[in-house]
Amino acid sequence: MRLITGLLVLSIFLLAASAVAEDKEKPWVEPFAPGLRALDCTGATPIGCGAVVQGSNVGAPNNASAYSCVGWNEGGGEVVYAFVVDQACQILTATLSGMTVDLDVFILSACDENECIAYGNAFATTTCLLPGTYYIVVDGYGTAQGGYTLTISCALCDCPEQACCPSLYHSDVFDFNADDNGFLTQICGGAQVWQWAGLANPEVPSVACDNVFVTNVLGTIVNGDYQASSGDIAVLGPVTITSFNWCMELCHYYDTESRFDGGNVKVSTDGGATWTLIAPQRGYDNVTYSACVCIPLESAFTGHQFAATWLRDCFNLSSYAGQQILVGFFFGSDSSVHYPGWYIKWVKFGGNQPTSNDESTWGEIKSMFR
Repeated sequence: MRLITGLLVLSIFLLAASAVAEDKEKPWVEPFAPGLRALDCTGATPIGCGAVVQGSNVGAPNNASAYSCVGWNEGGGEVVYAFVVDQACQILTATLSGMTVDLDVFILSACDENECIAYGNAFATTTCLLPGTYYIVVDGYGTAQGGYTLTISCALCDCPEQACCPSLYHSDVFDFNADDNGFLTQICGGAQVWQWAGLANPEVPSVACDNVFVTNVLGTIVNGDYQASSGDIAVLGPVTITSFNWCMELCHYYDTESRFDGGNVKVSTDGGATWTLIAPQRGYDNVTYSACVCIPLESAFTGHQFAATWLRDCFNLSSYAGQQILVGFFFGSDSSVHYPGWYIKWVKFGGNQPTSNDESTWGEIKSMFR
């Protein structure tokens, strides 16, 4: 009888351990603002595609207890690995197995718990990663500590291309090197941050798209980081959209707290009474959290993944042909953790070269030389 009882208890224990290791299901919880870059990667272990490593977070430092992708309490101590994407873009999957406690895995785009790009109970998979250094963190849910096996798998992918507008013709150009282009601001539930002035933030590159040097810029506090609880709109226009003036090109720079802060672009056809979100050809980076003032739970430019360079993004406005529009640059943040923000060098409207038979061609050509 004792043997049977012992086997029964052992079977129940093994089933429970298996459930923890292979079928952990915790509900998604919206995160609170995480710690201020508390993660320590100085001793990160290099790891590559195809690696299978044994590890344990027993006694590991507990510097980060929350991550920007989910609101789980991760207080069990973290083990950090560094993963380098070389020249070819890759999709990365990190899988945990062999666990007897509740461990989780996080993939970060920088050594910062605020920069979580993928997470999971037992595995995490990224989208197509550009070349660079990424961090894989094994952490303990609650105060969990124990051993694990970490398996890394990779798949080659096509690097995201920077699609843009036809470059033959521009009918309307708002170049903020030259002047403020008559932009207006509209408060959006928070602090006003948009301003036009000389670029004075050393964290923002001084050379923009087409290797143009930046002198003046439209930005969210041009000499430092944006404010807590920002909520402001920069409005440009009006601009008339036509069959050959249908693409909007945006040369911009952004560096924000991922998903808690960010910005997006909207258009209005009724003088600013209502606004409709428009998306760039490559799509936005992510959806903001509800704590983000002005644009809660909306697709947005957000994060640090492009913080080293200016970007060129383009928007197809052909569905607005024949209409006059205003363009709004909506920016919002939560109550903590601030970065340089969002800066705009130029906004151009154009498309394919108009034909000589187009009755408005001459007027549009003249507009190029205003």
